Amino acid sequence: MSKTLGVLVMEHIAVGLVEDDRIVGAIRVYPEKGEQSDLQSMPAAGVADCIKRQIESVLAAASSNAAPVSAIGVGVPGIVREGILEDSPNLQQMKGFDLRGALTLTLKTSNLAVPIRIFNDADANAAGIAATRGQLNKLIRVWTIGDGVGFGRYPWTEGVWEGGHSTVTLDPKEKYCGCGG
Repeated sequence: MSKTLGVLVMEHIAVGLVEDDRIVGAIRVYPEKGEQSDLQSMPAAGVADCIKRQIESVLAAASSNAAPVSAIGVGVPGIVREGILEDSPNLQQMKGFDLRGALTLTLKTSNLAVPIRIFNDADANAAGIAATRGQLNKLIRVWTIGDGVGFGRYPWTEGVWEGGHSTVTLDPKEKYCGCGG
């Protein structure tokens, strides 16, 4: 039985160990409850390092289970292609950042050389909903609301599904999203 790691990067970072389409053990969250999030001001490489530290923390807590981790899935806000964040309105410093490359490199120092897939956070949520409800054979679509609005779908397909730039008012004083668009 293989294990995977699921990571969601939003206004915080959440990391959990997944076995048989279910989370096992505690979910590690940065920043911890009551602490102020600094992800929006953290350099892109710092975000990747923070993800690495959370992954190491989850793996250390689960070290008694012998099955190795076979893959890591990361959900991040924005438009993602080939592991690179082409745009990220909520984490603007990540625009153009090769998150998959950075995580692959930094996790090698922890002897964790496994496939890493980077997805839009709403797509990752849709996949999680499909898996936990035994619906991997169906089309799942979700809207997520957080710092922005996201649209996700499972199964994943090429395309831009980011809903964060949707205009919902014609008031010229309205600030639509973190990018000012």
